[in-house]
Amino acid sequence: MDVRNIAELNSFLVLDAIKSHGHVTRRQLANELSLSDASVSRIVQRLLLAGLVAEQPGESSARGRTPAVLRFVGAAGGVIAVDLGGTRCHGALADLAGTVVAEDFRPTGEGKDAARALLDCIAALRVSSEGRELPVRAVVVGIPALIDPDTGLATAGPNVHWQDFDLMGVLAENLAEPFEVDNDANLMALGQAWRGAGRGIHSFVAMSLGTGIGGGIVVDGHLISGSHNAAGELADLPVTSGPGSAWANVGFEEAASGPALRRQAADLVASGRATSLTGDFTVSDIFVAAAAGDEVGRQVVRNLVVHVAAAIVGTSALVDPERVILDGSIGRALEPWLPELRAAVHERVFRAPEIVISRLGPNGTIIGAIARALAMVSERDAPLQLARRRLT
Repeated sequence: MDVRNIAELNSFLVLDAIKSHGHVTRRQLANELSLSDASVSRIVQRLLLAGLVAEQPGESSARGRTPAVLRFVGAAGGVIAVDLGGTRCHGALADLAGTVVAEDFRPTGEGKDAARALLDCIAALRVSSEGRELPVRAVVVGIPALIDPDTGLATAGPNVHWQDFDLMGVLAENLAEPFEVDNDANLMALGQAWRGAGRGIHSFVAMSLGTGIGGGIVVDGHLISGSHNAAGELADLPVTSGPGSAWANVGFEEAASGPALRRQAADLVASGRATSLTGDFTVSDIFVAAAAGDEVGRQVVRNLVVHVAAAIVGTSALVDPERVILDGSIGRALEPWLPELRAAVHERVFRAPEIVISRLGPNGTIIGAIARALAMVSERDAPLQLARRRLT
C-alpha cells in the first residue's frame, strides 16, 4: 500500500468507520465516506485478509437479500511513530487500528544527542508495547531534515545539526523492527489527509511553521517527493516585505520561523518601540501581545502575515492547490489573522486556495507516521494472508 498515493488512505478511513460504528454494512460505508461500492469492497477484502475486521450475517429482513455486517476485530500488534522536532521528541505507540495507547515526550538535543533522544524514545515505547502485549510491527520516524536518496544520509537538518548524518545506519544497528524515515512535513501532510483538513481533498499544501519551516505537497492525490526528496521544502522560498524593509528578499524561514520572529521583536524592542514584551519572551508571548494591541507584537505579526501570504501565492502559482493548511505552533497561532491573510492572497492569485488552520494540534506528523507504519504492516501481511487463503 503506497500511502504517497493519498487514495490508499481510504483503507484507514474505512477501518476508522467500522471501529466507530461497531457493526456496519458495506453500503453504509460507501454512503458515509462517499466511496464507490467497488472501492469499499476492495478495501474490506484487504482488511479481512489482514484480520482487522470480520464479516457476519446481518439481521434477517422481510424482503430482499440480508446484507452482511462488518465488525472490528483487530489483529495483535502495534506500531511506533516518532516526531523528532527541532526542540521536542514526541513518540506514540498505536494499535493496528491506529489508536494511540502510549506516548513519550523528551527534549530533542542536537547531532548525536538528537539521535540518542530518538532511540531512547523508541526504547521506552517498546517497553510499553511489551506491557500491553502489542508486539511492534513497524517503526516510522519523522525528522526535520531530508534523507538524501543517493547517499541515504540525513541532510539539510539545521535544527538538529544534521548534515550528511548516517541516521539510517544508526537505526539499522539499534532496531530489530522494520522502519522508515521521512521528512516530518511529508508525514504531517499524510496525517492531514487521513484525519485532518486534507481529508477528501485531492490537491493541497500543508505548511508547517514553527522552529523551522517545511511543507508537504499533495497533487491529484499523490504526495510529491521530488528528485532529491526535497519537494515542499518551503524554507528557502524567497519572500519580500517591499522596498526598504529590513526583512526584504530573504528566505521564508529567515523571515517567518520562531527564531526569526524573536529576532524581529528583539530588534524592535531595542529600537525603543513601546511594548509589553520584556526579558526572555517567547514566540507565544509575541502573539499574545499582538492580540492585546501591543505595538511590537502587532508589527511582527503584520510582517509575518505578509511573508506567509507571499509563500502561499508562490506555492499556488506552481501547484494550484485546492486548500492550504497551516500547521506548526506559528501556523496555528495565525488563526485570528486569517481574514488579513486570505485577503492578501486573494489580491494576487487568480484562483486563490482555501486557507485553513490545522485541527490536529501538534500531532499531525505523529498521525501521518502512524498511517505510514500501518501501511507497512498491511503490505507485509497481505501476501501472507493471501497465501494462507489459497492453501485452505
